[in-house]
Order: sequence, then structure tokens, then C-alpha cells
Amino acid sequence: MDTMRFELTRAEFERRRLLRRATYVWSGTLPGIGEVRLTCPRESWHSGEKQAARVAGEGVPTLAFRGVRFRGLPRMAHMQLSAGVDNCRPRRRHLAVRRSDRALRIEVRGRSYRYRVLDDKRRHELTRKGVVVTMTRSEWRRPRTISGVAEGDADGLDVGLAILLEGVYTRNLSFGGAVYSWPGRFLSRLDPTDLADLLDL
Repeated sequence: MDTMRFELTRAEFERRRLLRRATYVWSGTLPGIGEVRLTCPRESWHSGEKQAARVAGEGVPTLAFRGVRFRGLPRMAHMQLSAGVDNCRPRRRHLAVRRSDRALRIEVRGRSYRYRVLDDKRRHELTRKGVVVTMTRSEWRRPRTISGVAEGDADGLDVGLAILLEGVYTRNLSFGGAVYSWPGRFLSRLDPTDLADLLDL
């Protein structure tokens, strides 16, 4: 089984200004694939309740995840994922209790993926048949580094997708995280300027 290790480092970001959000960028090199870059949010302008994260690079299809805005990230509500010209709507079981049952299910380009949180909220795992990509953030919120280990016959789509999902608010992939984040997610839907984001300056 092949193993690929990689790390993305947070670069300088565009600070919050009037009518604009701070935009964060993580970049690094995928061995045997090339440079890759995660940008979140993709747009710095306050443009409605939706927000997107984006991945682009060498040997990686352009990937984007769009969902309802929460704390400067798209979250898993009214979500849409694109890989180049291919679009899909990820699914998950909102009322499940076990982490494995709450995993995000993604069908794209003929592949079936599952993305779940592990024992630590900073660690996630993306799997498909024959491939496992494990991601670790140095911190939960705006990490300095995002590192990964890809095992199996992983390619640019597998690794790029795992990186993209690190730009999504996924705390509610665990039942405890869903309970913890529910008040903020509820309040953010009441105010178009996103109360939770404004309180997290």
C-alpha cells in the first residue's frame, strides 16, 4: 500500500474590512502531484447566506464546496460540491448518534466517499474503496498547518477532496459537536449578517 504524507501551511490573509470577510489560504506540495491551495472563504464579500471553500492546484481538479455561512466557513446545510464541471449534493444522517453513522456521504465522478470525524475534532478521515486519507489540523479554528496521510492508490481527486473539506464547518459530524454548535447555528439563520461570525471577531 502506497503512503503519501503532506502538509499545508496557512499563508497571509486578507483581514476583515467593511463589508468584507477575512480570507484564509493554506498551501503546500503533494508529493508526485504538485502544488495545491485551499482558500476559504472563496469570496471575501458578504454575498447572501451562502459561502464557499475552494481547492485548486497542479494535478488536482478545481474543487468547491458551497453551503450556508457559519463562522466564516460554509457549513453542511443546503450544500453543493463541485469537481470541475461535475456537481453533486453530499448527504448525511442528521439524527444519527454514532460518528460513523453521521459521516458525510459524497458521490462524485463515479466514486463513493465517506468523510467522518475521528476521536479528536481536529482529525478527519476521507475513505473510498482502496483509499484512506487522514487529515489533522494543528488547531480546530484557523489552524497554522493542515497535515495529511493518504494510503492506497490515492490521486489528486482523493487528496484534493480531503483538503477541501478542511475548509468546511464540520463540528456537527459528531453528535456532541452537533449539540455544542446548535445554538450558534440556529442564531446564525436569524440574522443575514451572521451573528455567530460577528461574535467571533
